[in-house]
Amino acid sequence: MKPKINILLFVIVMLSVSSCNVYNTMRFGALPDQHDFSHFPQRKIENQPPVFNFIKSDKDYNLGKWIGLTNKSLNPSNVALDSFVKLHNTISFLIIRNDTILYEKYNGKYADTSLVSSFSMVKPMISTLIGIAVSEGRIKSIDNPITDYLTEFESKPGFDKITIKNLLQHTSGIKFTDQEFNIVSDNAEFYWGHDLRKGMTELTVKTAPNIEFHYSSANTQLLALIIERITNKSISNYLETKIWKPLGMEAPAYWSLDKDVDNGMEKAFCCLQARAIDFAKFGRLYLNKGNWEGNQIVSRDWVDYSTHSDPTNNNRHYYNNNWGIGPLKYNSFYAVGLYGQYLYLYPEKNIQIIRFGDSSLSYNPNYWQDVFIQIIDQLSSLK
Repeated sequence: MKPKINILLFVIVMLSVSSCNVYNTMRFGALPDQHDFSHFPQRKIENQPPVFNFIKSDKDYNLGKWIGLTNKSLNPSNVALDSFVKLHNTISFLIIRNDTILYEKYNGKYADTSLVSSFSMVKPMISTLIGIAVSEGRIKSIDNPITDYLTEFESKPGFDKITIKNLLQHTSGIKFTDQEFNIVSDNAEFYWGHDLRKGMTELTVKTAPNIEFHYSSANTQLLALIIERITNKSISNYLETKIWKPLGMEAPAYWSLDKDVDNGMEKAFCCLQARAIDFAKFGRLYLNKGNWEGNQIVSRDWVDYSTHSDPTNNNRHYYNNNWGIGPLKYNSFYAVGLYGQYLYLYPEKNIQIIRFGDSSLSYNPNYWQDVFIQIIDQLSSLK
């Protein structure tokens, strides 16, 4: 009888999951990849001249000569950087110091003009837009309850206790499965589903705020909804106006939507497509304390707070405002996403390392940080 019971349980589970989620998961695969954006409608984010250009160095720094790496079989070796970036399906890898590109490598069909799809690496951009909205007075304080801006949540138990800061720090207590990407997970529903607004209204509270850190894409999506409400425009529009055009991006970006209608909503927890070099410009903004060529895009206080540890209210000491916090010795911080996506920033030496991949070692921060720190240590001794 067990096989029949298992089949019955499977059918019940499938019926409880959104039909479009099941269809898309079966059609395209449960796990996201770099090409998924071709399956989603998108909203274009325009750039604007003049384009800011990093300087390209013609000097060979021979990086990687002294870096001790481990391959997928965990065999230690010393390899050149060109060899390393071919591991783990790396598609783009850049090292920039003092606005000079010291190393730039693209693999396979990718080139410097190719669009790469960000996953959670885009989350700090959402946090940055919240910081800008605070500076503009659109948001009075991140300590405000979210129901001040999202009135439809006033009648939902527990949501009136959740603050914007709770969403930024992932201490909201909202129930959401985000760690395992499978057909019945909440993040698969958000990723493949066609109605993010409805999905958000169906969220429930698991615990009171400030009880535990629980990383959740729902928190970031709610932040995007707040941005919509306070600007009366899409988050793509706000990103275009406040970041993409002012920073002189090389090319337009594209944000995946849940559905192809005028009020389609961006998958704000992921899915911004842009050139790797334009993500580096966002990194440069933070290396310069929110200032861009004399224009304070985001307040220095917001940058300082976001990139340092704040373990209060059960927040994690190594994560704040959607930025990862690196080792204290380096005072570094980073944006991180699925498949080893990194925007790793080292302010003391004005260094950033940008890495995009498509699979393998999907989330192993200790591995990648060990590699980045070795590169930083080498650069610190080189002129």
